Amino acid sequence: MVYEWDAVTYSQLELPHMRWGNDLLAKLPTNGIQTILEVGCGTGRDTEKLALRVPNGRVIAVDYSESMLGVARKSLGDKYPNIEFRLANILEDLGMPERCDAAFSVATLHWVGDHDKAFSNIAGALKPGGVFLADCGGMGNIASINEVVISILGPSKVDSLYHFEDAFMTEKRLEGAGFQVRDVHLLPDPARFDSIDSFKTFIATLILGAHLANIDPKDHDDFLSEVAGQLPGLTVDYVRLRIDAVKM
Repeated sequence: MVYEWDAVTYSQLELPHMRWGNDLLAKLPTNGIQTILEVGCGTGRDTEKLALRVPNGRVIAVDYSESMLGVARKSLGDKYPNIEFRLANILEDLGMPERCDAAFSVATLHWVGDHDKAFSNIAGALKPGGVFLADCGGMGNIASINEVVISILGPSKVDSLYHFEDAFMTEKRLEGAGFQVRDVHLLPDPARFDSIDSFKTFIATLILGAHLANIDPKDHDDFLSEVAGQLPGLTVDYVRLRIDAVKM
């Protein structure tokens, strides 16, 4: 099941994703001339930072969402000639014209059901010794929100959109794809909000978009209010899965 993002609203929100991206950027070795593959570039917040890190290199920014790529291209396309945007599915051959020096991904891989295939394709796009740094939702991510939504709507095929993996199986899958794992761990990182309006906008855009697509628009606010009212505080219970690996 696939749904299209509200990329404009997404691009305007203050997101914890920026902090997650900065955490990974601090670990990314660059010398200004590498080719970096960004898996799930979204609206380009990390893409711009990557482009600045490799002014004489390239950033190949891929995403499966046309709307996300549209916002990213409009924002960055004319400013950074070293960025190449591509519509691509990480579960298919990425068709890299050259092997990349690093792969970088923030808040994307939990949307991918087959991590074995995703890791294999990322490994195939990297040179030996290439670094793979990633952050995504891990086991336990948004568990309380999912529990409340199921209590309201019942189980549905939308629940299968997410794939929140544990560290042990992730390490095994990375090794199977040809990576030497330097670190894989889960990190609880709850996001707290000061107002119910900001909380509802956030979960509507980031978490419950596919659920809302199946609800009459006139009922959206009531549904979001009911979800917020059943949660312990205005908090998104994020659990991050962090990956640091090297292509063998």
